[in-house]
Amino acid sequence: MTPLFLLRHGPTQASQGGAPCGSLDLPVIAEGQAQWPQIKAELLGKGIERVLTSDLQRARLHAEDLGLPCLVLPGLREQAFGEWEGIPWSEIKGADYFFANTVQGAPPGGESFARCASRALMALQGALEGEQPTLVLAHGGSLRAILAHFLGLTLDRALDLSWQPFGLTRLDVYGPNRAVLRYHNRTV
Repeated sequence: MTPLFLLRHGPTQASQGGAPCGSLDLPVIAEGQAQWPQIKAELLGKGIERVLTSDLQRARLHAEDLGLPCLVLPGLREQAFGEWEGIPWSEIKGADYFFANTVQGAPPGGESFARCASRALMALQGALEGEQPTLVLAHGGSLRAILAHFLGLTLDRALDLSWQPFGLTRLDVYGPNRAVLRYHNRTV
């Protein structure tokens, strides 16, 4: 059994404004930075031995700050929203086709959630080792895909999962396709 912790990065200016961040390399805002020491202390108290993280700074910088062995995996990036990145959802025009099929639809210049899920799962499966308690510090889209995979949920149901900034989830992984959910979306 492998304890697997999934942590969404802290809040960004775009996410606070209701905009998809996607592959924009945005920092965590000051409010999130102020929360980090308490979150870091809680994470270090859980016996985590290694960290897997996206290469985007809003995840990577906090992952590296934990002082644990850290593997940076670009495959754990957020879904790319192309031309829509940084624009509030309320201001995006012509997105009806996307909302009609949020799993297979892709924003202009972006990727589908199905593609994001595939690359995130490939990155994770290639990096998990033994039974070391592992933290994945990444993004809402990639984390939803990972959680849905282990719980046997379809990708459209994965998009129904709420995940707050710095929300922590724990799974006990028993194989490549099975895990027990211990808790989801806990905040400090």
